[in-house]
Amino acid sequence: MPRYTRLIAFQHSRILVQTVSATSRTMRGEGDIVSQLRRASMSVAANIAEGAERGSDREFIRFLRIADGSNAEVHALVTIAEDAQLIDAATAAGIRDQAAGVGRLIGGLIRRCASGG
Repeated sequence: MPRYTRLIAFQHSRILVQTVSATSRTMRGEGDIVSQLRRASMSVAANIAEGAERGSDREFIRFLRIADGSNAEVHALVTIAEDAQLIDAATAAGIRDQAAGVGRLIGGLIRRCASGG
């Protein structure tokens, strides 16, 4: 079993992908926002996985920072989608809360790796 599958941050990022995917199915296409939102959410999980398998804490941290950037992108895109009335406020708040939780988990992993733990 790959190392990344045991990481809580990866598990929660997968749930974020599922939520974004389910939500975006009902969003009407406004430019590329639906596609970009889906790609950003998938990027969070993919970068956690790729970094975990790189074999060094330095590389893992680098990929975790990329994942955190993609997570911020999810947060921003959801806010934009809400502003454009593509999703309702409650749904947007729920996704932002999920993204915030994933961000905290990623931050914890970065701190743990940086301290050599």
